[in-house]
Amino acid sequence: MRIEPLFEGAEIQRRVLEIAREIYRDFADSPLVLVCIAEGARRFAADLERALVDQGVTPELLEIRARRSEGTTLGPVQVDQFDPDRLEDRDVVVVDDIADEGVTLRAVLDLAALGDPRSLRVAVLVDKHGDRREPVPLDYVGFRIATGWVIGYGMDVDGEYRDLDWIGVLKDDRF
Repeated sequence: MRIEPLFEGAEIQRRVLEIAREIYRDFADSPLVLVCIAEGARRFAADLERALVDQGVTPELLEIRARRSEGTTLGPVQVDQFDPDRLEDRDVVVVDDIADEGVTLRAVLDLAALGDPRSLRVAVLVDKHGDRREPVPLDYVGFRIATGWVIGYGMDVDGEYRDLDWIGVLKDDRF
């Protein structure tokens, strides 16, 4: 399997810091909650949280499980470990690794809205807009690409490539 590199580690860290500055600008004096869609977004959310703390904002980090894929097979969205009532009257940023079809993000946003947050925004590391099926608002975006199976920096295929410090696209007939 061949991998086409897209974004180097230093470039990713610069974008995470820029996103943290944007979030700080919007929520400097607010009770901020980051809702991390694990496991792919865990690394992005942790780096974003550290950058926000460096800016002077200490968000609460909630990790949930929302998924619809097993390897490369897609199914219905499953959301676990999520109590939307914890979001009441708080500013919320849902953090995900990638926005592709938008189906998973839409399901998480709909559930989060049930908790009556003060505001609800989305931060994604990668916007893969060429595959979008569901409209989702993307307030903070690291990088934009059209299509491809993205790996690295938390994103994987069948558990592989998640630990890469950079982001690439798999070049294979299956993807």
